[in-house]
Amino acid sequence: MALALTVPLFRVFMPDTAHAALAPVLASGRLASGPKVAAFEHEFAAWLDVPRVVAISDASAALTLALYLAGVRPGDEVITSPLACAATLMPIANLFAKPVWGDVDPRTGMLDTACLARLITEKTRAILLYHWSGNVGDIAGIAAVAKRHGLKLVQDASEALGAMHHGHHLGAEADFTVYSFYATKHINCGDGAALLAQDSSDIERALRLRRFGIDNSQLRLANGDLNPAADIPVAGYNFPMNEIAATLASEALPHARRIVERHHENGAFYDLALANIPGVQQVTYQRDMQSAYWTYTLLAERRDALLAKLLAHGIGAQRLHLRNDGYRCFGGKKAELPGVQAFDEQNLSIPCGWWVDDAAREYVLNCIRTGW
Repeated sequence: MALALTVPLFRVFMPDTAHAALAPVLASGRLASGPKVAAFEHEFAAWLDVPRVVAISDASAALTLALYLAGVRPGDEVITSPLACAATLMPIANLFAKPVWGDVDPRTGMLDTACLARLITEKTRAILLYHWSGNVGDIAGIAAVAKRHGLKLVQDASEALGAMHHGHHLGAEADFTVYSFYATKHINCGDGAALLAQDSSDIERALRLRRFGIDNSQLRLANGDLNPAADIPVAGYNFPMNEIAATLASEALPHARRIVERHHENGAFYDLALANIPGVQQVTYQRDMQSAYWTYTLLAERRDALLAKLLAHGIGAQRLHLRNDGYRCFGGKKAELPGVQAFDEQNLSIPCGWWVDDAAREYVLNCIRTGW
């Protein structure tokens, strides 16, 4: 028997213009980072209303670069929550640093400001704040702690395109901010990311470090030959976005406002419609902040039973991320974190994206409302 309706949790957006836009790029022979990347950097910076961004190959690379620019080196510590995508936390291990697990507010699933001070040691270099599914964490409180202790704040806004803090896109609150253009994000280019930094000198450093530490203004002579006098004072990475990804990102960006608005509309619908349903508790939002609603997160009693019912009715749903503190690469032992445990046992993500029309969201709502 066919399901009444299929509502996926994620869907890849690809504009109709993508194929035609790619054709001249593919024919040009210029596929590595070049003018398309520079154009997208300018376009996305304008969209966010920030001075500059640095286009990176993917979000993990951007976070690795952000943490490095924040001063994180082997043996250092980064305070963060174990409830995040593995892509958010692997950069700490890739820099041979150590994550120090902070608890979360069980009402939001995000780093609890109250736990931070006691976790800070002489080895602490940064705090890494992940915004759960585009909801916005306690940026102001965490930034105040970071500033008071001389630490850098890195925020992972990978799922938060369209999230707002006091009426502005995320970026001004932290030393470094990362957005993702992975395939399932609000807009995508297959994979890619943007790195924002408050200090313009960090932008300049990022531009060099994303490509082996090379200063392109010194790399070549006037005749185009390589400059034997050029130096690379600091070894860098191989993290640039390429021309294919940049072209796809530029084609998707004009659709971003419409896409984000639909996520907001669906999120607002669920906020009202799911209130007072037995067995469902809604997450708490920070005051003066707007969620990006990448997915819609709710807290459910007997979560696994509700998950099974949704899946049986063709509705995509899941725990968004698993705890990372149990992975052997991070020591393999789950920390005693009551907030993390409570949120991990109840959180469930349901479809909230641009593809969820009015009929689909009513279908999801009725499936929940009728119990499990």
